[in-house]
This record gives sequence, structure tokens and C-alpha cells, in this order.
Amino acid sequence: MSSTPTVECYELVTDLLQKLLETGKITRLIVCGTRTEFLVQLSAATRTQSSDSNAETRHDLLTKTIGLLANSSKIQLAFCPSLESLRAYLAVIPSLLGSDKSLEVDQFDEPQVLAILDLVALHTTTTEFSAQGLSRTFATAVESAHYARIELMLCECSNAVDPSSTDWGARLWDTQVPLLNGSLRIRDDSGAWGGHGVPVRRVAERWFGFSNHTT
Repeated sequence: MSSTPTVECYELVTDLLQKLLETGKITRLIVCGTRTEFLVQLSAATRTQSSDSNAETRHDLLTKTIGLLANSSKIQLAFCPSLESLRAYLAVIPSLLGSDKSLEVDQFDEPQVLAILDLVALHTTTTEFSAQGLSRTFATAVESAHYARIELMLCECSNAVDPSSTDWGARLWDTQVPLLNGSLRIRDDSGAWGGHGVPVRRVAERWFGFSNHTT
């Protein structure tokens, strides 16, 4: 059986990728965006960290090592730029994993991970940025991972191009959302969502446990 689904906290997409590489587990990473958007974020995050003179350590992503190349072969990427494409992809995950000929037979006995990047952020520009809409997507992801018998983790990373953006990152877990799709949402002067509703975190806690660390 798969373990309890979790929400992991990493500041930049490079932090998430570093963690996935370190685990060495077979991972299917779903990026909630286009390939181009992902590469732009990765490039910006890499520049940010490579120019940080106060950083105690440097990511393996900033170097070329044999270990990095070996582990990266275990990470498969999928891009879902819309809620419709994400939900459709999640629905076929169990059958995809069962018929993936790119993996050796004995690899199916290894721990596997389904990681989803920026799932909540994908909702922010839609009428489904609500408890109802998020619940539907969370439930679909959990059900998919359960039937595929793999670990599930979610991660919301900050916008490396525009760090001040309020529609990205861990702050979204504390955003208030209305209960139903299409409800009126109001932004305050800081750009944060307000009004009556529930925090996204409370909606997610029905299915997910939140990690205590922050990177």
C-alpha cells in the first residue's frame, strides 16, 4: 500500500528537484504548467541560487556529476497546463504505470513517487479556486496514487521569476477560498485573497499530512 499523501515545503523548484534526486526513487513528476514555463522557472531558480554568496552548499543541479545523471533517469516528467489535462492525466496514472515499458521489471518492487508541482497554483486563475474545486482535484490525485500503489506528494514552489507573486508558493496553503466554485473572491491591497471561506490547508488536511521542514 502507498504511504500517507504529504505536502512538502520547498522554496524553489530546484530545491524540489534536488530532493527527488537524493531519494533515488522512481518518480513521475507532474508539472502544472507548460514545458516552457517550467524551464523558465528552473533557469531563474538556478541563477538565483548560483548567485547566492551566502548559500552554505550548492545544489547538484549546478554541477555535472555521474550520480546526478544516473538518478535523473528515474524521474519522468509530465506537463499539465490546465485543470482538465491534470485530472485526465491523473485518471490514467494507474494504467500508465502498469504498462510503462521503459522501466525494468524488478523496478516495480522499488518505492515509487507521484509528485505534483503547483497543483494549487493551477487553480488560482480558474473558477475552481474553491474548497469544492480543490477537493475534487485532491481526491482525484489521492485515488490515483492509491490504485497505482505509489507515494503521493504535493509541492507549491515560489515564482522564481517574480518572487513577490501571491499566486505561487507555500503561502497558498493559508489562502482563504470560498466553499463553492464560482463564488465571489476579493483581493486586498496586498494582492491576497480575502473574504469568507476556509484556508486551502484545511481543505487539503482531509487527505494530506504537512511536512514540518521548509527548504
